[in-house]
Amino acid sequence: MFACTHQFGPLSRMATRHCGRKVPFSAISASRSCGYGTTTTSLQMASKKNKNAPDKLFRADRVLANRGVGSRSECFELLKQKRIFQKIDSSMQRVKGPSEKLSMTASLFIDGKNEVPKPLPLLRVYHKPKWVLSVMNDNKGRPTVGDLDFLGGSANGKSKMHPVGRLDYDTSGLLLFSSDGKLTQQLLHPNHEIEKEYVALVVGQVDADVLKEKLAQGVTTSMGAFPADLLEAKSIPKEEVKETIDGILKNLPEEYDMERLEEKGYLFFKDATELSEVRLVVREGKHRMVRRILANSGYPVIGLKRERLGDVLLGDLPAGEYRELSGAEEKWANKVAKL
Repeated sequence: MFACTHQFGPLSRMATRHCGRKVPFSAISASRSCGYGTTTTSLQMASKKNKNAPDKLFRADRVLANRGVGSRSECFELLKQKRIFQKIDSSMQRVKGPSEKLSMTASLFIDGKNEVPKPLPLLRVYHKPKWVLSVMNDNKGRPTVGDLDFLGGSANGKSKMHPVGRLDYDTSGLLLFSSDGKLTQQLLHPNHEIEKEYVALVVGQVDADVLKEKLAQGVTTSMGAFPADLLEAKSIPKEEVKETIDGILKNLPEEYDMERLEEKGYLFFKDATELSEVRLVVREGKHRMVRRILANSGYPVIGLKRERLGDVLLGDLPAGEYRELSGAEEKWANKVAKL
């Protein structure tokens, strides 16, 4: 595992205290030791700040669909059959039909006894461990984020929350989950230049001034030239180098045979004598872009962790756990949704 004295351990320079929620995920137990490694509307967010503001009302079939009961047509049929009830104070009142207007947070029941789940939050923050895929399923049986239990579900079995972009299989850190497709598009749109902050473990002794200038000018890769802002670079103490490298090699997944290890570059650094830690910010999310620009700058990456996306911080959220947005983060998410 990475030595806990540097940023790939459980605490970071930008750490903020949050209450994380554990997610059952047996596949990540080995990864925990490795530090690297239903739409909610904007009005609902605002109502948390102003409890006296009236809730916006929506068609009943839309409310049910957004809250994961089923498709819009399935919800329409339930309402036509008069099977939906609203609890007001202590009494159950039958919803008259699909066009009746309801609050998105109304207390609703199917057949008067099965409560309809409350709407999912706009975003959730998840600390993706290393060696977990940022996809919903994998035909090779590797662990994926689709195994998580906080994503919500609909009548057809599909998750109501989805990952906002991806983190590579061998990258850990902050991964947002969204219940709003439009917000996801806004977060990922390159024109919006949402900042993404990473901490990378690289081979070699970094010259911070030289690297800072090179990154600022833009580094050419096979996918184009990309700039980055270097925030910090520091050397890993020599006495910790071997332990750090041994920890990386020890925690590799079982499917990585010697050919795969060589292909992914996990053999060349086993005898490295110098390592550095680099903190940088990028504004695009191309595949393995951070690894490419650092490697093309002369510093191959052997560990990578994302610690911030926009105004959302990973903080000290443990690997494999999730949390809700803070009030300030909700405000930022609503701003992005309106871009």
